[in-house]
Amino acid sequence: MRPELQGAEEALQVQLCGFMVGPEEYAIDIHRVLEILHLPAPAQFSRAPGFDGVLNLRGEILPLVDLRRVFGTATPPDARRQGLLVCMVGRRKIVFRVDKVTQVIRARRDELKPVPPLSAGGTPHPHVIGVCPRGSRLLMLLDLRAVVSA
Repeated sequence: MRPELQGAEEALQVQLCGFMVGPEEYAIDIHRVLEILHLPAPAQFSRAPGFDGVLNLRGEILPLVDLRRVFGTATPPDARRQGLLVCMVGRRKIVFRVDKVTQVIRARRDELKPVPPLSAGGTPHPHVIGVCPRGSRLLMLLDLRAVVSA
C-alpha cells in the first residue's frame, strides 16, 4: 500500500481498550488510558461521595470508581483478577476498577454504531454512547465523563 493511502486508512480507524465488567464487554478510547494496573485492593475511606476509594500511585492520590458498583453488577468470586485503568477524564486522572482488561481493538470509525433509543428521549444505559460489533461479540462504548458525573 502506498504511504499516503496507508495514512488515510489509519485516520479512519480508532483504537479501543476492551474490558469486562461482569458478563458484559465494554470499551473506551485508548487515548484516555494512561496505564493498566493489576494491584492489590486500593485503600478505602468512608464518606467519599462520588467514588469508591483512593489509590496511592507513586505518591499521587487518585480517586477510584468501581464500575461494578456503577453498573449494579455483583462482586466476582475472585477479585484478585481485577484490573485498574488509570484514565484521563477531562483534566483529572481517575482510576476505574474493572473485572478484566481484554485487549486493544482496532476498529473502523464506520463500525461504531449509536445505541438505539428505547423511548423518545432515553437510551438503554446513560453511560453507553455506542456499540462496536466484533464478530459475535458486541462491545459497549463508555462515556467516562457520564460515569464520573453520575
